[in-house]
Amino acid sequence: MFTKKLNGLAYHLFVCLCILATASSLAGYWGEFNLYLEFASGYKLQFLLMALCSLVYFVLARRKFWLFVSLFCVLINFGEILPWYFNRPKITNVELYQPLKVLSYNVFWKNEYYDRAIALIGREQPDIAVFQEAIPHWNLGLASLKTNFPYHIRAEKLEIEVYSKLPLRNPEIKLYGTYRGLVIVEIKVGDRLVKLAATHAYPQLYWGKGGWQIRNRHLKYGIGEYAQNIQQPLIVIGDLNVSMWSPFYHSMIESSGLHNARQGFGILPTHSIIAPQFASLSAPIDHCLVSSEIQVKNFRLGEAIGSDHLPIIAELLIPQSSN
Repeated sequence: MFTKKLNGLAYHLFVCLCILATASSLAGYWGEFNLYLEFASGYKLQFLLMALCSLVYFVLARRKFWLFVSLFCVLINFGEILPWYFNRPKITNVELYQPLKVLSYNVFWKNEYYDRAIALIGREQPDIAVFQEAIPHWNLGLASLKTNFPYHIRAEKLEIEVYSKLPLRNPEIKLYGTYRGLVIVEIKVGDRLVKLAATHAYPQLYWGKGGWQIRNRHLKYGIGEYAQNIQQPLIVIGDLNVSMWSPFYHSMIESSGLHNARQGFGILPTHSIIAPQFASLSAPIDHCLVSSEIQVKNFRLGEAIGSDHLPIIAELLIPQSSN
C-alpha cells in the first residue's frame, strides 16, 4: 500500500512538472503581450531540464501520453538552445584586423568584493572594462584601475563606469527611464574609429509594467534604431535584461543588424539571484552585440566574484580602414 501511494505521488509530481515546463515554454512565445510571459522566455535551459526529468520518468513508467508531452517540451526547448552552439563565424584574414578585448560586469550594488573585480581585470587585461550598478562605493573601490586604464567615464545617474586603455572620445548619454540607458563613446582601434555603447536596461519585473515598457523602448530605439544609422563598426555591451529568446530581443536584432558575440560559443547564462555560476539556475541576459564587419575571436564568462551576474569577456577583431 505504501509503495502504491508513493508511486502515485511520483506520477502526479512528474505530471505537474511536465505541465509547468510545457506551459512555461509556450508562454514565452507570447511574451510581447505581457511582461510575465516574456520573463518566462529566458529560461529555456531550465524548462529543458524539467522536461528531460519528466521524460525519463514517463519512459520508465510507460505513460505514453505524458511521454509525448514531455518529448514535445524537450524538442521545442532543445531547438531554441542548440543553434547557439553552432554557426560560429569563421575568422579569416586575421592580419587585416586589430584585436580589441572588452569586459562587462554587473557588479550588483550590494556586492563589496572590489578586490575580486580588480583582480579579474588584472588577469584578463581587457582594453575596455564596463561596470554596471556601480554606485558610489564602487566608484571608490575601482579607483586603482586608473593606473592601467587612464581613460575613464563615470555615468553616475546610470551607475555605469567605463575604464579604458584607449582614449574615449565624444561621450554621450542616452537615458531610458530614470536610472537606465547607454553611455556611448568613440574609440580608435588601429586606424579605425569604432562606436562603443555600454548599457544597462531596466529589469523585466522589478519596475513593473512601466519599467518593462521603458526597457522595450530602450531595446527598440536605443539600440535597434540607433544601430541602423551608424555607419561605422559598433559594439553594444552590458546587461540588457533580456534573453536571446525574447520577442523584443529578436526585434532589436532584426532592426539593428547586430549579431550576438556568443553565437557558436553556447548560451552561456549569466544571471541568477541564487548562484550565477550554475547554468541550470541562470538566464543569459548580459550581451555583447557587434556589427557585421567585426569578427569574434572568443566569447566567454568570467568566474563568480560576488555578484548575481557573471562577467562577460569578448575578444573581438576590428577591421582596419585600409581594407
